[in-house]
Amino acid sequence: MRALPEKFEELERWLLRDRPLLAQSTGVPFIRLVYRPAEEADCVQRRESLRRTLESQGVKVQTVSCRDVIFAHYERRGRLEQLFELEATAGAELNENIARHAGQELTNRLLQAADALAGDGVIFLTDVAFLYPYLHLGPILDNCTNCIQPPMALAVFYPGEVSLGNRLMFLGVRPTSYYRTRDLI
Repeated sequence: MRALPEKFEELERWLLRDRPLLAQSTGVPFIRLVYRPAEEADCVQRRESLRRTLESQGVKVQTVSCRDVIFAHYERRGRLEQLFELEATAGAELNENIARHAGQELTNRLLQAADALAGDGVIFLTDVAFLYPYLHLGPILDNCTNCIQPPMALAVFYPGEVSLGNRLMFLGVRPTSYYRTRDLI
């Protein structure tokens, strides 16, 4: 994998100068910056610096965090404690239920961010590690394909590593689901 500063420089170029071209070859203006999980703190600092740079150049930025996506549905309904009790005894059916609600929550947050940008700007998708083990990003990005179009862009900050078999592994553990993002690895 390339060094993190090099990937952030390329991301800045895409988002400041070449955003209208981002969908060429992939069909979607989605770009995924892959960083080693151990680089999380450095990535957060660089991401915030990039956000400030973009905004100083007149590019609107919306940030969508995945930090509380998994449990937001249950928390709004006052059922979070019940969920934790069920989690100890329930199996795959509960996990599927959690994944379905979390997927809807994240899709809604991304679509709201796109609406807030009114057709022009950048969405940062952050804290993606919090989706594990419930969600893969591919289906979520599919749901947003027609709503996030150039000159908007979606930048996904993705903790991963490349395996010996040259596969991108989410958190270094799970093979990533395929999606047609432009990848900075």
